[in-house]
Amino acid sequence: MQQLTNPRELRGLTILSQPNTIIQNNKNEWDVRSQSKDAYYQVTRTFVKGRDKSHMHDWKCTCPDFATRNMPCKHIHAVQFSLKLAGDVQEYSAPAAIAETEIKVLCSSCKGANVVKRGIRKTQFGEVQRYGCIECNHRFVVDKGFCRMKFNPKVITLTLDLYFKGVSQRKIADHLKQFESIAVTQPTILSWIKKYLKLLGGYSEKYKAEVGNIWHSDETTVFIKKEGEKKYYQWIWNVMDAKTRYLLACQVTENRFVNDARNPLQKAKSVTNVRPDAIVTDGLQAYKEAVKAEFYDNEAFIQNPHIRLKDFETKPNNNILERLNGTFRERTKVMRSFDSAVGAAEFAAGMQTYYNYIRPHQGIGGLVPAQMANIPINLTGNRWETMIGLAAGK
Repeated sequence: MQQLTNPRELRGLTILSQPNTIIQNNKNEWDVRSQSKDAYYQVTRTFVKGRDKSHMHDWKCTCPDFATRNMPCKHIHAVQFSLKLAGDVQEYSAPAAIAETEIKVLCSSCKGANVVKRGIRKTQFGEVQRYGCIECNHRFVVDKGFCRMKFNPKVITLTLDLYFKGVSQRKIADHLKQFESIAVTQPTILSWIKKYLKLLGGYSEKYKAEVGNIWHSDETTVFIKKEGEKKYYQWIWNVMDAKTRYLLACQVTENRFVNDARNPLQKAKSVTNVRPDAIVTDGLQAYKEAVKAEFYDNEAFIQNPHIRLKDFETKPNNNILERLNGTFRERTKVMRSFDSAVGAAEFAAGMQTYYNYIRPHQGIGGLVPAQMANIPINLTGNRWETMIGLAAGK
């Protein structure tokens, strides 16, 4: 979806943001509530074949505006937005060309930028570029996140990939032994996971994501070990852009109050600097005040972008975030629980990096969300190694 400028499109989104305004009678017929009186107008959709044998939609409405202009009215736009949110109509812009990015090399001693290449260093994993600082005459190699590691980056990143795909540590060790002929203990695997979860969790986004104007928000549970309690859990809040599937925020809180719901919304704003036209949530009461507090704008045409779902079956729905929660559960179900809230927060940050930069998404043509959001990072080849290198050199 492009930025909305048509007044009737904006009015249609306003209709959609109100409860019980659209009733679907069948696959191609809807009743849309009037904004000026207690009545409903009927919107219908028919399929017509063009001269080039392509299929198109012909929309009609019983309202006076459509009868006069014979052009899509606000009621038709409201239904179309509903279908877009439901995933029945998907329009994605092609991602822009990804520019090659290279980490700026700074001296590891004086942090100066006046450095030159000075030969090659041979290691057991291959050749590494060596640099020299003109200012302090210090020689060094760039730490890409794997310095002083006994195993090569391929084995480590393979371990991380299997971990985030829901494979247990015992099965990862067995996989490495069978297919890579490498004996790695489970404590070693755990140390790698903790090290790189912390590294990726602290990685600050350098680029702003170019996202759409419809976001989805939902929460899921995560279990944490707590002395004296068997089932102590906290909440992972996720905010996702519907157009690019980019995960804008992924944060852990102890409760589900209004202030807790505001935290991920604040994070999403800082990542994009964009005010959405609609934020789709479930029926959690905290969202009502949280969205209003963070996004209410008295000067905007749509003053409050909150769309609260009536149930799980009525369109629009929150299915794209329910699928994301399933991806989280693929990993957490084999972990049982976290040792602390800090560990859960690092896991959430790592999952956000995995989802945005590593995991291909079928809904966007097999790309990763960062590519759809035009993040100028070369994500070909080993994406784990790329992201670890960026995090280590930040």
